[in-house]
Amino acid sequence: MRDRMAERSLQKALDDGHHVWVIGDVHGFNQTRLALMESLDLQPKDWVVFLGDLIDRGPNAFGVVHDVRTDAQMVSVKGNHEAMMVQQFHAEKIARPDMDVMLWMRNGGDATLSSYLNAFRNENDVIDEQAMYAHVEVDRLWMSRLPSHLVLDRWCLVHAGYRPGVGLDEQDEADLLWIRGAFHRARTPIDEQRTVVFGHTPTAGLPGFTARDWGQPWHSDLVLEDGRAAAIGIDTCVYHGQEGPMVMTAFNLQTGTFVKQQRIEP
Repeated sequence: MRDRMAERSLQKALDDGHHVWVIGDVHGFNQTRLALMESLDLQPKDWVVFLGDLIDRGPNAFGVVHDVRTDAQMVSVKGNHEAMMVQQFHAEKIARPDMDVMLWMRNGGDATLSSYLNAFRNENDVIDEQAMYAHVEVDRLWMSRLPSHLVLDRWCLVHAGYRPGVGLDEQDEADLLWIRGAFHRARTPIDEQRTVVFGHTPTAGLPGFTARDWGQPWHSDLVLEDGRAAAIGIDTCVYHGQEGPMVMTAFNLQTGTFVKQQRIEP
């Protein structure tokens, strides 16, 4: 569930004074992601870590996955939406969708499917499905191998969170990808030395926040021995359709600063 090589590379970058940016749920909004990353002014030895849910809901999941998968400065943990795509995005299942496929479609998979179809549509409006599904298999394999979390000296980077009272390396992957309330309401830090940076749950729905806090990062009331928040939520909800900010957020592990980008796509 962990990628030890990536963890060593990220920790070395921090130790050497370079920036490691963590970006919350992208959900297929690639133009917004590109604008956010442009504002980070990345240098050659900086890194970007995505907290999963690269796909679904937004218009260009294909482009997000392509860029993150092929850029040597980027890594990602697995989100619950990647897990759904791995399980459901098969030619046979799309041709004869069952209830699981339909559940994925209702949770944004329809937008991901459309983005892949569009990527393999030629100037005559003909889709090369054979080439598309060959590419899907490459992306699905990559997603299936993504770490469920990354553990650094002072940080845990995870999509959804952790089960309280369970050791970091004894966690169930389903919790790392899906957990909500039990983690959010934890009475003690998951790890006394590490702040958990997570996405998955829009921050406006986290303890102490309301609709007035749309678009804002969240800090837990629990603190570590060094005074840092025990958990920081950065899914500032770029995808929601309500009135209010639609924001993608990056958090700098080196400096503790945030950079936010308003959604560009309609």
